[in-house]
Amino acid sequence: MHMKRLMAYIVMLIVVVSFFFPYAVSAQSITQLEEELAELEAEKNTIDRNASNAEQKLKENEQRQAEVNAEINNITNELEVTEANLVDKQVEINETSQQIDSIESSIRKTEIEIELTEKEIVDLNAEIDDLITRIAERDDLIKNRMRSIQQNGGDVNYLQVIFGSQSFGDFINRVAALTTIIEQDQWIIESQQADQVDLENMRVEVEEKQNKLIVDKENLEDDKNELDRQRTNLVAQEKELINLQDRLNEQMDEQSNLLVTLEEEFEELEDYQVTLADLQEIQRREVTALQRAIELAREQERGGQGIGQLSQDRSGGGRAVLAWPASTRRVTSPYGYRTHPISGRQSFHNGIDIADPGYQEIYAAEAGVVTATFTEYDGRMNGYGDAIMITHYIDMNGDGNRQQVTTLYSHLRSGTTLVRAGDQVQRGQQIATMGNTGNSTAQHLDFEVHIGTWNGRANSVNPMDYLN
Repeated sequence: MHMKRLMAYIVMLIVVVSFFFPYAVSAQSITQLEEELAELEAEKNTIDRNASNAEQKLKENEQRQAEVNAEINNITNELEVTEANLVDKQVEINETSQQIDSIESSIRKTEIEIELTEKEIVDLNAEIDDLITRIAERDDLIKNRMRSIQQNGGDVNYLQVIFGSQSFGDFINRVAALTTIIEQDQWIIESQQADQVDLENMRVEVEEKQNKLIVDKENLEDDKNELDRQRTNLVAQEKELINLQDRLNEQMDEQSNLLVTLEEEFEELEDYQVTLADLQEIQRREVTALQRAIELAREQERGGQGIGQLSQDRSGGGRAVLAWPASTRRVTSPYGYRTHPISGRQSFHNGIDIADPGYQEIYAAEAGVVTATFTEYDGRMNGYGDAIMITHYIDMNGDGNRQQVTTLYSHLRSGTTLVRAGDQVQRGQQIATMGNTGNSTAQHLDFEVHIGTWNGRANSVNPMDYLN
């Protein structure tokens, strides 16, 4: 911010001051000064328009920032919803996977049961084979028994057996024997019927069990296939949500970068607006100074001591033409490259530092007009702190051609500046007091001499070559 303002001051002083203080006073005229004043007023109007445009652009930038912030809030909300949906979707996927695992376990259990049932069927078939054999044997026995009864006349034979007994004991024995035969026949018939029923029941039971297990397995496989389909859909939805999240993050990055750009643009516009405000203020001072220059030119035209007659008896050509600018002559830092006392880096010193403690007065090195002042109240000159610029017209080379020279007095004590822009000062006139404002490590005066307008190192010269 301060560097930009310093550069703004430099540019403004180069452009504006050069309007009304050309290199040779002899080329000046009141008409030219008045024309330059009109040009300065026109330039002021242009700057006023630029200031208005800058204000409009700042409003537009603020509106755009508000829109971008709203979009960022919308994206943030969408991201929060998407992230919540992703969590829910992952829960659904996990639950579905657990269900699939459970069904797969049931399928494996059912398959084992089917295998056991199949083994049971094999064992049952063996039992059925045994039962069929027993039934066949009983069938043969029954058939033989029935054939014997039929061949011997049926029930008559039983009577013959009973009445053919030789004694009562023989009768009893024959009746018991017949009873046993009849009971055995009855048992064979009943066993045959029971075995046939058991056989039928066992077949039905095993078949039903096998069929049920097959149906259960098919149902489980159907359920598993349905869950697989659901899980596939859930994974696809999760992928869509992740893609949406990625797109939203990209949009967030774009909007955040845009917001950073807008904020930087806003800061630049603010700096530009401040620079324009500074320029407007300096132009106001320069108008005052130019009006004062016109008055001096008119005074010179009337035969008075205008700015064109100042220092006329002091020429350069190797001789000192500037008065010492302070009440002390102690030089602590010369002109040229040096180790900066604050940054510690090598840098170019555009002037000389004159320093001593206590109360030290600062003087105008030559008669001239105050171009600008920089104080706590009217805008300090970046690291220079409180400062004064004075424009002079001096024959620096001893060739009779006086040229514009700008002297700068900086790090002045706050509140001690005795002049304002447009004031005419005389050689040796006190203009301030030595101080320590701005970027400074101790009380001193930074005194600079510039051929033409103040332009940093570009047109600075060693003050020691011109001081007496």
